[in-house]
Amino acid sequence: MIFQLIAKVFRVSKALFIKSPATQDVRTHVMHQAERYRGEHRIDYETCIGCDACDKICPTHAITMKHLPFKKQNIVPEVNLSVCIFCGLCEDVCPTKPEKSIILSGGRYDMLSGGWHEDQNQFWVHVDIPQSYIDSRLEEEEAARVKKELAAKKKAAQGEKE
Repeated sequence: MIFQLIAKVFRVSKALFIKSPATQDVRTHVMHQAERYRGEHRIDYETCIGCDACDKICPTHAITMKHLPFKKQNIVPEVNLSVCIFCGLCEDVCPTKPEKSIILSGGRYDMLSGGWHEDQNQFWVHVDIPQSYIDSRLEEEEAARVKKELAAKKKAAQGEKE
């Protein structure tokens, strides 16, 4: 009897002096995090081969493919985090080795907004490819095309001599 009374007093005093999670500011403290949460997406455009496997396996269709001005590897993934369920299937299916082109970084990622439809645009993982990389890739493709044309002309000239 006395033990139960002491336990009740202890519970009441604990409730008075300890902040409840409902009164904590969620902008600075995480309320809870799923045990299997795998983190925010990181996309490496240099190792991506543009196979589109991540887009095909995504159960919520959160991944769209961004077109690039190259002939080879002309698409890279972009992820809509407001639709993504962070299951990690995109990372699991990525065929690039030794490092994956799309990975979930782990850690904490909070998505807070005012709740307006316009706010959904800020929840995209966009692939920001520097213009210098695009220019160098286009120059490489142009040099390969010119080399191929010269080889074809040389082969045609040798065929005429024989």
